Formats: sequence, C-alpha cells, structure tokens
Amino acid sequence: MSSYNDSMNLIKAFHQKHSSKLNECAQISERLTDVCSKLARSWSGSFAGWHGNMYYGNFEIPSIRQRFSGEWGGIHGIPSGWEERQPEEVSAKIEELMGDGFSIDQLEADIKKLRQDVEALQREVVISYSSFSFNADMIKERELLDKVENYSFGETKNEFICARLPKSLMSRDSEALRQGICTPAWLYYDGIALEGISLCKAIKDLFILIDRLSRQLENKVKVKKQDNLTKFGINLNADIYAKCHDLYEKGAYAEAVEKSFKVVRDRLRKLTGHETGSEAFGKGKLHIKGAAATNVDKDFNNAVKFLTMAIDQFRNEKSHTSDAKIDDPIRAYEYLRLSSLAMNLLEHAAIIS
Repeated sequence: MSSYNDSMNLIKAFHQKHSSKLNECAQISERLTDVCSKLARSWSGSFAGWHGNMYYGNFEIPSIRQRFSGEWGGIHGIPSGWEERQPEEVSAKIEELMGDGFSIDQLEADIKKLRQDVEALQREVVISYSSFSFNADMIKERELLDKVENYSFGETKNEFICARLPKSLMSRDSEALRQGICTPAWLYYDGIALEGISLCKAIKDLFILIDRLSRQLENKVKVKKQDNLTKFGINLNADIYAKCHDLYEKGAYAEAVEKSFKVVRDRLRKLTGHETGSEAFGKGKLHIKGAAATNVDKDFNNAVKFLTMAIDQFRNEKSHTSDAKIDDPIRAYEYLRLSSLAMNLLEHAAIIS
C-alpha cells in the first residue's frame, strides 16, 4: 500500500523546503510577542478612539502618577508625556527593539506563505489516501484521516485581536467614545506574532497526526498481509506454496506470481514435454479427469486448457516489462490462486493414447 508512503514523502519534501523557515518563524514570533508586551506597558490602556494610539514618552513605562486615564481621556487636557503614535512609528520601534534587520512585513508574508503551503500539503495528503479502502477494522484510522482533512492551522491574527478587544467602551470622553473601538498598533503586531506561534505549533501537530495515521495503517496492512500468509498454507497447492511463499512474505509480489506461472509450465512440461497450455492439450494429448459428467468432459477439458493458456498469456504480459504492476498483496494472491487451481487440476492428468 503506497498511500502512507506517499503521505510521508510529501511531509519529507515539505520539511526539506520549509524546516529552517518554520523554526525561524516560531522563534521570531516568540521574540515579537515579548517586544509587543513591552510596548503594551507604555500604551494608554484604553481602546476608546484616539486613546488607543497614545503611548508614554519614547515608549517608556509610566509611573503610577503618570498613567493615562481612560475614564477622563482629554477632558482635562492630554496628560504630560503622552503622545499619539502612528502605526508606522510603533512598527519602527518594534523593529528597532527586535534588531537583526527584522521586518514585520516580511514576517507577515512568511506566515502567509507557510499557511498556504501547509494547506496545499494537507490537500495532497488527503488525496494520497483517496484510493485507499478503509475496511471495518480501520474506523479509528478513517477518523484520523477525517481529522487531517478538517484540520485547522491555529488561530489567525484577526481571531487573536478580536478576542482581546472589549465588547463595549466606558469613558467620560465623549469624543473618544464617538470614534469607537480602536485597535492599538502593538496589539495588531502582537496578533501577527501569536498567529506565527500558533501556526508553527499547528503544523508540527499535523505532522504528528499524519505520522500516527500512516503508522497505524501500515501496521494494520502488515497484519492483513500476515492473515493472507496464514491462508497461504491452507488454501494453496503445495508446490505453489513451497516455491512462492518466501517471495510473497518478503513483499516481492510480482516475483511470487511469476514463479507460480513457471511452476505450472514446469508441470505441463513434465506431463507432456510441452510447457504451454495449447501445445500440452494439443500435441501432448493431455486430458484432465474430473468432469462432472461424461457429456461435459470436453467442456471441462477445454476450460482447463484455456486456464493454462490464460496463465501463459499473463506470464507473457508480465515478463515483457520491468514493471509487472503487482504491488497489492490481494491481487498477487488472486494470481497465485489461479496457478494453484491449475496445479490442482493437473494432478488428475492423463495422456490420451
């Protein structure tokens, strides 16, 4: 089964392309939220209109006596040391405190690109399992795949910001109230940082989820294969079992099937001197006993002849290409059953004089 191999290859490719950026984004976002928290301490503390743009001094922490009053606002004049700061000034201060050539715009672009790429990965992983048949004992695995398909990559910037905005405003400053709720610049940039942290964690958690799905399916497929091997010894012709069991158990399905076809041809050669079904029943005068009645003996022998001829054709079809297209244990077992039936019927062979 290639579905779990495909999904793990997709994750491996994503890791190779984004691993360093993923770690860098997580670390930078952590630092950014610390810086934003520091700037928040120099902020007015009020979301009412113009209050939301007020910061103390050069983004310094005011003393208790210097704190801004959201209740009174500018009714008694703007308190000393408080200045209105535009978002550009706040972002410039953040980039200064972050250092190392940090750019908020670049971080926001990186987060957006990571989200787009991991959502594309999510779709491809789900598609890779679309042809997989989940049977009755794979309910939990089916549920895991549903989780992967409906997986949410953490909270967005807007969700973080909205969760921290007040539902209503209280102030004696009617002008500020008239302006409505103001989202302070530090909170906007903190929202970017928190989205980065949330996204990076969600991506890593998705990888764990997909790995769990892949491992559980792989183990169940192995158990299913082992069940087929158990049936092997019970249901297959002894010669087919002896010659093909090891190959099948190792997962060499194409080789096991090819070997089973050769076993049938060897038996025909031993019986008639001819290894193809058409020549064995023609020139070799091969006859199979076991028809249900005398009047259908010809039909029965024609059926066995065409069975061996079908095996000839399957062998030709699969031996003339490097890819026999047998990677499914169930399909391989069906071919082996075909050869097994032929061998069982040939045990009742006779040569017509």
